[in-house]
Amino acid sequence: MSGPVDRILAALREHGHEPRKAGAGWTCRCPAHDDRNPSLSIHAGDDGRTLLHCHAGCALPDVLGAVGLREADLFAPHADSSRRNGHAPKTRRRGDANSHAGERAFPTAALALRELDRRIGARWATWWAYHDASGTPIGLVARYDGPSGKSIRPVSKTAAGWIIGGMPPPRPLYALPELLATQPGARVYVTEGEKAADAARAVGLVATTSPHGSKSAAKADWSPLAEREVVILPDRDNSGELYAAGVARLATAAGARSVRIVRLIDLWAGMPEGGDVVDLVEHCGGDVDAIRAEVEALTNKTEPEVMTPDAPAVPAFTPFPVDVLSEPIRSFVADAAKSIGCDPSYVALPLLSGLAAAIGNTHRIALKRGWTEPAIVWTAIVGESGAAKSPALELALRPIRKRQHEAMKRHAAAMEEYRDALAMHERDAAQWKRSKSDTPPPAKPEAPIADRCWTDDATTEALAVLLQQNPRGLLMVRDELSGWIGGFDRYSQGGRGGTDAAKWLEMFGGRPMVVDRKTGGTLYVPRAAVSIAGGIQPETLRRALGQEHRDNGLAARLLLTCPPRKPKRWTEADVDADTEAAVAAVFDRLFSLTMEVDPESADPLNPDLRPRLVRLADDGKRAWVTFYNEHATEQAELSGDLSAAWSKLEGYAARLALVIHLTSWAAGDATLRDPARVDEASIAAGVVLARWFGDEARRVYAILSESDDDRETRRLVELIRRMGGDVSGRELVQRSRMFKTVADAEAALSRLVEAGAGSWVTPEQRGRGGPKARRFVLSPVYTVNVYRNASGDTGNANPVDVDGVDAATDAGDGWGEL
Repeated sequence: MSGPVDRILAALREHGHEPRKAGAGWTCRCPAHDDRNPSLSIHAGDDGRTLLHCHAGCALPDVLGAVGLREADLFAPHADSSRRNGHAPKTRRRGDANSHAGERAFPTAALALRELDRRIGARWATWWAYHDASGTPIGLVARYDGPSGKSIRPVSKTAAGWIIGGMPPPRPLYALPELLATQPGARVYVTEGEKAADAARAVGLVATTSPHGSKSAAKADWSPLAEREVVILPDRDNSGELYAAGVARLATAAGARSVRIVRLIDLWAGMPEGGDVVDLVEHCGGDVDAIRAEVEALTNKTEPEVMTPDAPAVPAFTPFPVDVLSEPIRSFVADAAKSIGCDPSYVALPLLSGLAAAIGNTHRIALKRGWTEPAIVWTAIVGESGAAKSPALELALRPIRKRQHEAMKRHAAAMEEYRDALAMHERDAAQWKRSKSDTPPPAKPEAPIADRCWTDDATTEALAVLLQQNPRGLLMVRDELSGWIGGFDRYSQGGRGGTDAAKWLEMFGGRPMVVDRKTGGTLYVPRAAVSIAGGIQPETLRRALGQEHRDNGLAARLLLTCPPRKPKRWTEADVDADTEAAVAAVFDRLFSLTMEVDPESADPLNPDLRPRLVRLADDGKRAWVTFYNEHATEQAELSGDLSAAWSKLEGYAARLALVIHLTSWAAGDATLRDPARVDEASIAAGVVLARWFGDEARRVYAILSESDDDRETRRLVELIRRMGGDVSGRELVQRSRMFKTVADAEAALSRLVEAGAGSWVTPEQRGRGGPKARRFVLSPVYTVNVYRNASGDTGNANPVDVDGVDAATDAGDGWGEL
């Protein structure tokens, strides 16, 4: 590996994660929590170290520990001395090639493990094998013990051979052949980790676990638990309870006949914090028959969990991928959000629309002959009144408003000169008439046309006039988008509303627009390009986007964000003046872009203009084709509103890539190889954004279809998640206004338990002292797998016997000598 970034990327891959290039860095699902969408960003810092940030809030030690690394691994050798000498290592901000194009493959697991030993600098302490349904080994998990604690590293089998890296999901359960050999109705115990599963199996229980850590449970295939009685033996700590709650839902979704969560503290009151079945076996002195009998007796006394396999209505919110934005836009979004106290997406979305409008009709991205996409972006920030939508819009679009302000000042001065010239013309014209001269009359001065870059007038007739005068296009800003959408319906009885809606749909594609006026003739705009930015409340959006606007595709054209509401706190934070000036300079340079002369113009003295085409670089084309095929596969499985949204997100990925690409050019990014060719980095950034918008569309559409009860449940779950996912009824009353009494709060939490959103945990079960009050623990997978099937996979359960594996190696099973 050539540096700390490569070290981090390799560790993520070894633990089953797939970092993807995104702008100047990388993005990946965070290994420290059940991350459905990439929330971990990886960048190379100017001082040579690797910058890691989980936008979901995971602490840096937790992220590193999940892949067996330490904070020292973030630094290159001698990085400190380089900084002391004032020579910071230089790193490229974008366009870096992925040095990990493919992990090295080995003919046997033993050779892959030997290489892993070499990289870590130690020999494995123990390891566990994973098999597929036929009993063929497909994965190995090795444990290393070092001064900083244990480290777990996976090795897996691919078509090319054994590699250092995790098994791709869906992953098999541990000891799968033994599990599959059980009959329907058999009892299967699930532990947290292979060591605990081995201990349970040693006392005669059928036991399994999921691979690659407790936070990866949702990536396992739990289907072999169908028709089985599932018993979960959680570790005696909070993470054990979270794992148990998640597995209970996954097993239920997989068709388990029943699910029980059995706490072993009921057999041994002195079980230590974090204790599990391994500690119980050691405590009982290895009397396997007695231990098995006690565990089975406790299981029989434990009531099955009452759960529903139905997923909740609304997925969890995923933080906006700020890191894929180019600098200085990235820093501006982060600073502005902190200054306002709003979610970063509230600033990022209108900013994307503003940048697109600055490009306007000057450039299009060419995907192939006959398919181009314009820089037209429609965004809507959704939130309740008081959610800081208006301040976010104002701050994000300040450069455009300031530009318009200066243009209107110039126009006012030009109008003053025009009025003086017109008065002189009228005087001269009167003298000419009195003189009855044969000379031509004095020329009448032409009224100046205001340079416009934004408007808030949504009528198509007014827009047509403005677009004729400003052919590069406009940005429409509406603090309340309900006025725009509602305008379609106000005239629907007279027939105009449907016409306006249809013309807006044409403007989304930057296509020609014709407006026939009753007076004043016909208006023609060859390329009507209007980007949109605005805010709207959820209930207003629900009413505005009726069935008509879902059917005609208007809803699918809107890029939405509706982050969970959070309380505002006073802050002295503000946007750095230099950053704000740099963003204004980016806008100025984008507005300096021009269209090109159409060589097919009929009038050479007054030629037509057309957008310049920005084509795909070779690596950009490969990245685009990969996304296109993956996206098409996803869309084929969707229907209704989501299918319509996916159809527009296909083009949006290209549009956003174009905006990112030209913004990087406008910012003077020296690593941009060719401004006329959209490269892999820009395509990757557009894809990350498009996928985020797809996931957010799922959320917003689900929110719009909620019942009143569903809405209250979602808000309660979001509140509990903000409080850490672990609350008591008293804490809910103290920290929110949703409930007046502890009894009301506990009743609401009990309803969440009945819905399968979490479980009650007593102080005894948690192994902690303190007040004797039960607490509600939110299931970690409650809102993660909503629109994507989270049913797991199969498990294997042969105890790892080194001698046995060595003997099997002689038969050529592919393991090699371990």
